[in-house]
Order: sequence, then structure tokens, then C-alpha cells
Amino acid sequence: MVNSLPFIDVHTHRFHQDNGVVRVQNLMPGGIIPAFSGRNFYSVGLHPWNIKTVDENSRFLEIMEDALELDHVIFVGECGLDKLAETNYNEQRRIFEAQAFMAEEYQKPLIIHCVKAWDDLIGYHVQNRPTVPWILHGYNGSLELTQQLSKMNFFFSFGELIFRENSKATESVKWLPSDKIFFETDESGELIEKIYLKGAELKNLSLERLKEEVWENFNRLENVSFECE
Repeated sequence: MVNSLPFIDVHTHRFHQDNGVVRVQNLMPGGIIPAFSGRNFYSVGLHPWNIKTVDENSRFLEIMEDALELDHVIFVGECGLDKLAETNYNEQRRIFEAQAFMAEEYQKPLIIHCVKAWDDLIGYHVQNRPTVPWILHGYNGSLELTQQLSKMNFFFSFGELIFRENSKATESVKWLPSDKIFFETDESGELIEKIYLKGAELKNLSLERLKEEVWENFNRLENVSFECE
């Protein structure tokens, strides 16, 4: 059974059909969402870089409501907070909080982009105690931050940064239990298989064992179903 498990690419901006990979493709509100074919899953959200006027943002949120009705739209996001972005930070916060509320309403995990805003993110989490998992994508926080967040309802998704020796991401992959970890290609051209291989090396696990662990994590997020050949 283990050898037949696909790789899970939990966050990507690129999609192509591959029987060996299950992908969660990120879309902006209003993006075309193809019919479900067994392995094509999606996330829909408003990224902090794409924040516009209050009226435009509110319209995007309305569009998201329709998308989240679809069973194969399984995550809200990516959304989040980014203090280095040129968009208005107060509006970022409003839109992030609205999407966090929608994640609770639809009981779909939240996939998060966070830059230099950890105190605000953690503060919101502590105050609101979300019941759905929050997935920190492209994670590259310090080990101290990782240890703090791991005590909360967070998952950590790692991408090409784990190829950099002595990076904060590699330290976190080594330290975290496997039941908190995902892998992603995001906007890179890297193969998810190669990211898994590096993750397996860092975790001192066989590739097959790591695939099994991430498969179990993905299925724990919510009741998703897809074909496994």
C-alpha cells in the first residue's frame, strides 16, 4: 500500500495532471475552478499582496463564498499578514480575519502567508481559538518560533528553502514531529519528489515512510477523498 501512495503538494500555484502527485492549487477569488476529477484540489483566498480597496476586497470575499461551497476547494487562502507588503496593513488584518472566520464557517483549513507579523498572527489565534488547522506555508521561522507554534493548532509546510544548508527551515524540519509537516512547490519549478527526498534525508526516514506520514496528515485535515492507484 505504501509504495502506491502519491506525493502531496499541499500548496502550488502551478497545476498539471500527474498520477503520482495530489496537488492543492492556489487560486484567487474568481479564478476558474475545474470540475473534480479525483485528485485536483484547490485553495481560494485573498493574499496580502493583492489587497485593494475596501469595496473591491469585500467583493472578493463574496466571490470566495461561492467557491468554498465546492467540496474540492479544501482550503481557505492563501491569506495572511505581511508587514513588508506595500498594501495597507490595517486592511490586510481585516481581510485576514474575515478569511479566518470563513475557514471556521466552512470548516476548511486555513493556509497562511506570514512575514514579520507573527505577534499579530499568534495573538489572533490565541484570542479566537480556531478549531480548523492553520497551515503555515513556505515556513522559515526560527526554531524558537517553531517550538511555540507547534504547541498550537498549526501545521508547517516546507518548500525549496530546505535545500539551503543551515537554514531555519531545515532546523524546523529536523525538530518537528512528522505529524506536523507538509511539503510544497509554491511558485518554484522544483519537483515535489525532490523536496520529499530532502525532507526524508533531514528526518532520517525512508521516502516511503515520509510519504505515508504526510498522506496521513493530509487525510486528517478533513475528509478528502481521491483515487489511489
